[in-house]
Amino acid sequence: MGVQVEMRVAELLCSRLCHDLVGPVGAVNHGIELIEEENSPVLNEAVEMIGQSARQASNRLEFFRFAFGLSGGGSGLTSMEQGRKLATGFLEKHIRLDWARNPELPWQDSEVTVPKDVVKVILNLIMLGVDCLPRGGVLTLSQAVLPEGLGIALVAEGQKAHVRDDIQSAIEANANCDSLSARTVQAFFLARLADDLGLDFEVFSPQPDCVQIAAIIPLDL
Repeated sequence: MGVQVEMRVAELLCSRLCHDLVGPVGAVNHGIELIEEENSPVLNEAVEMIGQSARQASNRLEFFRFAFGLSGGGSGLTSMEQGRKLATGFLEKHIRLDWARNPELPWQDSEVTVPKDVVKVILNLIMLGVDCLPRGGVLTLSQAVLPEGLGIALVAEGQKAHVRDDIQSAIEANANCDSLSARTVQAFFLARLADDLGLDFEVFSPQPDCVQIAAIIPLDL
């Protein structure tokens, strides 16, 4: 991938990642503080809190490494199963992901034959879908082979599901870096990634409490 971003975009991405990691890391610290209290009556709960929060932080780091980083060099192959595992680990309990397996794809679900950039795009689409669900809900992802490439359809359904105006502005071709925030920088990154890879995607709300994200990814990445 040859996409280049300004320093402000890199700084905002760091802010977004830190924001998403501070919760589980803070919970680990709180659990340790409880354990350190002499004769703590909540020792078992503290140990459980530390374990859950540490796993959540680890899952999010793995997700971010793949979605934003070079992930072992940025080239090469992975599997849809690995992408599904990363996405599931990233999501919080109030959002469920339904990502069905499709035997008609040009690769088996567990085969390490999928270009990493394909999964990178899908993870960023899922992250965008999460931002459209302020009160949680369900993300449903489906895939199909089309004449133009791999078709991806992501439906976000939940109370107050919508596309925020600032996110819509961030994915526009003429989006200005100066107008970005930590809340919108991921959408901007996705749009620039799409430009670099030569893929099309659109976000729209066909009805209340529902957002649809559609993308066509070239299979020759």
